[in-house]
Amino acid sequence: MSQDDFGAEFGLKKSVVGTYIRGISHPKIEIIQNICDKYNLTLDEFIKEDISTKQTTHISASGTNGTIDAADLYKAENRALQKTIEAQWQTIEAMKITIDTLLNKQ
Repeated sequence: MSQDDFGAEFGLKKSVVGTYIRGISHPKIEIIQNICDKYNLTLDEFIKEDISTKQTTHISASGTNGTIDAADLYKAENRALQKTIEAQWQTIEAMKITIDTLLNKQ
């Protein structure tokens, strides 16, 4: 499946899919849920399970030139998602501190 095909499947531009693959940006949770629905995965399986042993197809990186192994793509997406989750936890913790500070000022 090319980046164009994958993007069309989920309403994403090829360039956006490329940023996901390179770890520059991360998909929104709605996109992840759509991917999980399409491929019959739970969020837990998508994030934690090593599908590299299950998936042997290749995905075209540029639509025509070269390929990226599905296992490598999965690992890159997994790392990107883990970074997103960590950043969200840090934001939550910072918000908790702000809320506590504001509540204590009253």
